Amino acid sequence: MFIFASYGVQLYGGRLARCNDPTILKREDCVGVFMRRVFVTKMKLQPGENESYPSILVPRVWANPKRFNFDNIGDALMALFEVLSFKGWLDVRDVLIKALGPVHAIYIHIYIFLGCMIGLTLFVGVVIANYSENKGTALLTVDQRRWCDLKKRLKIAQPLHLPPRPDGKKFRAFIYDITQNIYFKRFIAVMVLINSSLLCVSWRIEEEHTEALATVSTILTLIFLVEVIMKNIAFTPRGYWQSRRNRYDLLVTVVGVIWIVIHCTMKNDLSYVIGFMVVILRFFTITGKHTTLKMLMLTVGVSVCKSFFIIFGMFLLVFFYALAGTIIFGTVKYGEGIGRRANFESPVTGVAMLFRIVTGEDWNKIMHDCMIQPPYCTPAANYWETDCGNFHASLIYFCTFYVIITYIVLNLLVAIIMENFSLFYSNEEDALLSYADIRNFQNTWNVVDNHQKGFIPVKRFVYEVYFTIIKR
Repeated sequence: MFIFASYGVQLYGGRLARCNDPTILKREDCVGVFMRRVFVTKMKLQPGENESYPSILVPRVWANPKRFNFDNIGDALMALFEVLSFKGWLDVRDVLIKALGPVHAIYIHIYIFLGCMIGLTLFVGVVIANYSENKGTALLTVDQRRWCDLKKRLKIAQPLHLPPRPDGKKFRAFIYDITQNIYFKRFIAVMVLINSSLLCVSWRIEEEHTEALATVSTILTLIFLVEVIMKNIAFTPRGYWQSRRNRYDLLVTVVGVIWIVIHCTMKNDLSYVIGFMVVILRFFTITGKHTTLKMLMLTVGVSVCKSFFIIFGMFLLVFFYALAGTIIFGTVKYGEGIGRRANFESPVTGVAMLFRIVTGEDWNKIMHDCMIQPPYCTPAANYWETDCGNFHASLIYFCTFYVIITYIVLNLLVAIIMENFSLFYSNEEDALLSYADIRNFQNTWNVVDNHQKGFIPVKRFVYEVYFTIIKR
């Protein structure tokens, strides 16, 4: 960045300033006043006969572009740092093309490619590598890493909570075979997807298609009710209740049945809102019906648990910066980035503003609004009466916050997610125990532990292992 800033100072230092009167090309002629047209809309409306655009008398000013220049190394570094976050680089490119010609756009494009696409990627790699070294995983041998992965996999592995097939009861065994059939599971998954597709259009009582959508949702809810009844027959209510996924299915189905009763009796806006919410709740059941989706959700859950302290520290950092922003920039006048819904007038709005900056949304415009100085603001003897900003405080405040949050904290979250992702999606050939082996163990344990309690009494262990496992 320093090399490109130095090169930019040599190429564009003092060459980007222009007069606000487009008819003036030289600095010595940029004096006096001129009539500036005022446009109240972006529509290209032509004035009528004997009419002209409204205009006001404006003093001529020779100035740099609004938010950047290359007159010195400090301003050049600040401009390139903003470009590094992919904010404002189109403005820089357009000004270079308009002022000096299209060939000068090569400068900013090369910087974007080398600095942003390669430099930041290398920075992310360094953060992830340092995280692995500090955690100790980077210092482990291949066999030690395999052993650690095996312990993590075994720690995550839980009993299936699936009751064994009731061989002694023909009707229950018949229903059990149906519910465990792959085609039945795919049929239910397709029904869930069809039910979720009802969310593609709005549910309003005044629209004709809403009643048809409600009817389809009612039929699908009855199908899901039949599925719940069949599983309760096959597993028994106690065996069905042991699975958390079954509990959630039961909850959504009961809410759906209640909605059917409400809809048939009321048919108002409230019933349609409840029906819409039931469809949304039903959509989340699809994650437990496919192995890949289940592993993906498990990855998200484990990553959130492991990154709890990082997320908590990020919240504390945001709250601290919000309090500091309220003290320093609480009275800054509204501008391009600061307005009624985005300001530092209170800690609450400050937190909302900083969460917006975490996503990188126009953070550079907010920073420049907080840098405003006279004559563009009203100076005063104390902090409570002025609406001016502070250049150096704004520069330090926003740059440090953006670097800490975007380039360090968020990359640490990426490192944690990548670690868990590699745990669940690593090559099975390199693992000491594959997920297929763990699944076979879970199925065998499920046969032995017929009450799904998670443990086997010692007195029954030898008998169960010999007669149930070996003979199979």
